[in-house]
Amino acid sequence: MDILKLSQYQERSYAESANSKGFVNYGDDNLFPQYLIDLFHSSSTHNALTTTIATMVFGEGFDATTLDGRLAFDQWNLNDELRKACVDFQIQGGFALEVNWSLDRTTIANVSHLPFENIRSGFVNEDEKVDYYYYSKDWSSKTEEVDEICTFDPERKLDHPTQIFYVKPFSPGSFYYPKPCYTGSIDYIELDKEIGKYHINNIKNGMSPSFSIHFKNGIPPQEERNRIRMDIERQMSGASNAGKFIVTYSDDPERKPDFEPFQLSDAHNQYQFLSEEVTAKIMVGHRVTNPQMFGVAVPGKLGGGGELAESAELFEQNVVRPNRRIVEETVKTLLRAAGLDSLVLELSSQEDEVNLDASWEHLDALGEDISDEWELIDESPVDYETEAVKDALWAFASVPSSNPNGKSEQDTEIIKVRYVYSPKSVQDDSRSFCKKMVAASKVYRKEDIEAASLRAVNPGLGRSGSDTYDLFLWKGGARCHHFWSRQTYLKKTNKKISVNQAKKLIREAGVDAKRLPTNSPKVAQRPIDMPNEGFVNPR
Repeated sequence: MDILKLSQYQERSYAESANSKGFVNYGDDNLFPQYLIDLFHSSSTHNALTTTIATMVFGEGFDATTLDGRLAFDQWNLNDELRKACVDFQIQGGFALEVNWSLDRTTIANVSHLPFENIRSGFVNEDEKVDYYYYSKDWSSKTEEVDEICTFDPERKLDHPTQIFYVKPFSPGSFYYPKPCYTGSIDYIELDKEIGKYHINNIKNGMSPSFSIHFKNGIPPQEERNRIRMDIERQMSGASNAGKFIVTYSDDPERKPDFEPFQLSDAHNQYQFLSEEVTAKIMVGHRVTNPQMFGVAVPGKLGGGGELAESAELFEQNVVRPNRRIVEETVKTLLRAAGLDSLVLELSSQEDEVNLDASWEHLDALGEDISDEWELIDESPVDYETEAVKDALWAFASVPSSNPNGKSEQDTEIIKVRYVYSPKSVQDDSRSFCKKMVAASKVYRKEDIEAASLRAVNPGLGRSGSDTYDLFLWKGGARCHHFWSRQTYLKKTNKKISVNQAKKLIREAGVDAKRLPTNSPKVAQRPIDMPNEGFVNPR
């Protein structure tokens, strides 16, 4: 009797090894990224999780806080490219962008996503930095051309107008290539793929169980038996040919072989267990805190709304936000390299109440409490017609602020300019935004308020019911009773001017609106005092 030895699973190598052509192999066959893509397409559970998490990381996209920054986003079509990059990020653990500098090399002309599986890393230099990356459309081909492209480095833009921005978060045990978070669950993703293949081939073969093959035409020589056994193994082993086979021989005159099936009475229980185990392990690999967040029912567990919301927030904090932060930092680096000093904003869904609350929390987080080393020397309602005059008063102290966390373009070494939501009172019927602003009791930089104007911090109160509008101009929206006050703070320990001298300087300067270009008088008004009480059309 011969017992057939079926195929054995061998884990795919992701080793990094030197290649004589100047790049680093990723995997023994240099095709590990392609293998990860195959897993993505082969496992329904893994595919759904990867796609959903990538969508969560991208959210509603990103934007900049300045006009130049927003124009760059549009010119580069950046959100479309970042959406693709977020998918790569979840599949591969990293992503790559092609950066093309303008003809005069003064700024970035365009940014585009590069398929991560098409990139291989060059070796590091003496500073342990990679100088070049290598691009090929098909690494499995021996004849496909391989292009050497400079790594992203603004200092080398004159000689290398096309560069690769390679984003590789730290991965233990890896130096050149990142590893996806689900690396520990790859075996179960493979198993999910094989179970699917097994079932579909079992159905194609008429739900045939495992069986033995009994030949009755005599016992052939060992060499012939080995040949028969290898032929059967080659044709019938593995998930594509579900079942196990035992081959026997005899001298029975009847030469027709018998096929005796082995009945597996609890086969359905085996596959039920495997299915649940595979799903659970793939979920763990993706760091899912509660499978119900992704519509996967947990046997014997109902799961209340509070628990589900808590799990979602935990997943947001531990998985989504860290990945989103990496994408944001990438965009910030690109904007700075292009000469655009702009913050990056995460756009919020206009239909997601949780995101709307988070948008206001973003503004609240930007607010600050003034420390004791600063003294308030002036406070007055905001009027853009006097802003330039008040800024010019401190020209003698025009050294930039040494406080990077609180710096505003209006700040100097000894002066801080902040804005506060006034008055510090609300009514029972006041809008939620106004109540939150008053309760927060914080001061804000001008840049913070401009940035918040691009987010849905007070949804539905903009023109024609839009969710975003100019918070400096319209405050809490039509009929709002609040306004912005400008506060000027002086550093107590400065050696240039005393508190009394600074206050005297402000009093003597006065306000001469004729020296300034005319700006909208609405800035200094409460919306309730504006024509139509702040509404666009008469009511």
